[in-house]
Amino acid sequence: MIDAQLPLQAAIVAAVKADAGLGALIGDRIYDSVPKNSAGQVSATFPYVSFGPMQSVPSDDECHDGVEVFVQIDAWSRAVGTVEGRQIVAGLTRLLDAALTVTGFEVVTFEVQSARTGREADGLTSRGIVQ
Repeated sequence: MIDAQLPLQAAIVAAVKADAGLGALIGDRIYDSVPKNSAGQVSATFPYVSFGPMQSVPSDDECHDGVEVFVQIDAWSRAVGTVEGRQIVAGLTRLLDAALTVTGFEVVTFEVQSARTGREADGLTSRGIVQ
């Protein structure tokens, strides 16, 4: 199986950073590993986006080596209410529901399967999840 996770992640990062709407909300704050301070607490400026789990599943046939990649992208906000978090999720959904160019791969289908938002247990943080 060929693995497209890293090229897909690079394509997503490039698309997010190039999008004016998301740029207005999160700037260039999209992380593979969210910055933390020496106490292990998040030190990133809110709002930001981070990569969650990724999964690759072989999708081969006799003539082609194929792979399906499932990715979770998390949006984090500490703005009052949930509007900002929902705006980020809407931007990610719009962006990721269109075909991206993934270096070294021919993308056959690109689709968002789900998008949800909610409040974290700390009562301060909103989290959006796009899959």
